Amino acid sequence: MAADRPALCGSIGDFAAAGARTPAEVAEYLQSLGANERFDLRKACARWAALDDPHGQRQRAAYDDLIPAPRFILFPSADTPIVTLVAQLERDRLVRAVAQFRSFVAVEYSVPLTAAALLERLATPRISYFEPDCDGPDFVTTSAAPALTGGALPAASRCWQRSARASFPNDPCTDELWGHTYIGWDPGVAAKSLPRLVAVLDSGIDMHHEDLAGSLWVDDKARVGRQLTLQLPCASSVGCYPHGTQMAGTIAGRMNNGVGVVGVAPHSKLMPVVISRVEHGNLVRLSMIASAIETAGTNGANIINISAKWPVDSRAIREAVVKATGADVPQRLLVTGYTSSFAWDESLHETYPSRYRCLPGVIAAVPGDARGEDLGHAKAAHAAATDSRLRAPGVDIVVTTTHNQDGSYALAQAAGASSASAYLAGAAALTWGTAPLDRCSASQIKNILFCRSKRTEASPYPWVHVEFLRELSTLGAGASCADAIAALGCGP
Repeated sequence: MAADRPALCGSIGDFAAAGARTPAEVAEYLQSLGANERFDLRKACARWAALDDPHGQRQRAAYDDLIPAPRFILFPSADTPIVTLVAQLERDRLVRAVAQFRSFVAVEYSVPLTAAALLERLATPRISYFEPDCDGPDFVTTSAAPALTGGALPAASRCWQRSARASFPNDPCTDELWGHTYIGWDPGVAAKSLPRLVAVLDSGIDMHHEDLAGSLWVDDKARVGRQLTLQLPCASSVGCYPHGTQMAGTIAGRMNNGVGVVGVAPHSKLMPVVISRVEHGNLVRLSMIASAIETAGTNGANIINISAKWPVDSRAIREAVVKATGADVPQRLLVTGYTSSFAWDESLHETYPSRYRCLPGVIAAVPGDARGEDLGHAKAAHAAATDSRLRAPGVDIVVTTTHNQDGSYALAQAAGASSASAYLAGAAALTWGTAPLDRCSASQIKNILFCRSKRTEASPYPWVHVEFLRELSTLGAGASCADAIAALGCGP
């Protein structure tokens, strides 16, 4: 394995094999408590995330707040049916809530527990592994992507205020979408593309935005309704934190409708799945993120876009990612931004889900600017040719948005990995929706994106590029995926 590949790549699914019953940092925190000391969820999550000095030399203001009730994700032992574990938890008078998921149970206790009382409950042989069910605030970090700023351009440059263009496509902001030009986007190719289903795991999508309303996927078969329930606060712009709407427009904003922007894959459908609180953007609990990934997969998403980050390797999330994008799932890719955070000792750590880029169905987007330079901490990395990182536009992107008096659009000046992820997800959807590549598997699409990417001297990461899609117009209607791969020179 290359030295710069995430260590977990060679040990996927090793939680049970390693024999550990909880993450090492959580075990150390529990062992540091006296029997009568109360378990502090925020401290446990910060220790797990390497955001808290393990020697207790740093103090955080959040720790002075009321200690939250303990929350855990529990995995049953091999010989314990999950319903049996649920029944045991429901008999505990200190349990406030229990939620059963596909492979784990989420439990919340009604009051803060002492270390002794908590360890007594977690020591049952019916539990093989447990981890804190952290959320954004528990990490005491900026897990959610920052709100994007808008309105910094002079009024004359606010393209969304213009009338429709005379040329195709007539979306008034087309000329300002420098990222489209940089990745070789062709409106003629986009106009002929077939729709792919892109799950946007974010803060929801404004269902009434003029550039997005026709793009939203409807769960007409009601196989899993969780994502629609979570989406309800975004039924109006007032109740919707804008980040998810901003990513959605870059991926699949409608084309040639005479307003605003055009998405990279304008015919694709958007499945909104909320993983951050719609009122302020902080991430929801780890158990809900895992459930959201499962929801996207169960409902047939071809591409899962996650423009967010968190600092821990949650078993619940990792298993959901593996299940959604594994070798037995030929029709799904997960796209995210390449992200990192500083630990308590100022060392730099790649965060999740970016670190899952070693999995065959995952790609991470390194944000770049219009000069072709990488942004942020990506400059310090050295990429191998096969480490699943591609560069994509990540700054000064005109986006659809909410909470905006300027026509529901804005200039995203500091989106970074979030916008890069959306651009890469759009490029993957456009590629996969261009015949005959619509007959390809997820791994074949990923290989084509890397095969036909553009390398420059400015960065070790190649730029995602879709100009090659024009070459497919010469293939006949009966061409196969293998024919297209051969024509593109991308191997057998």
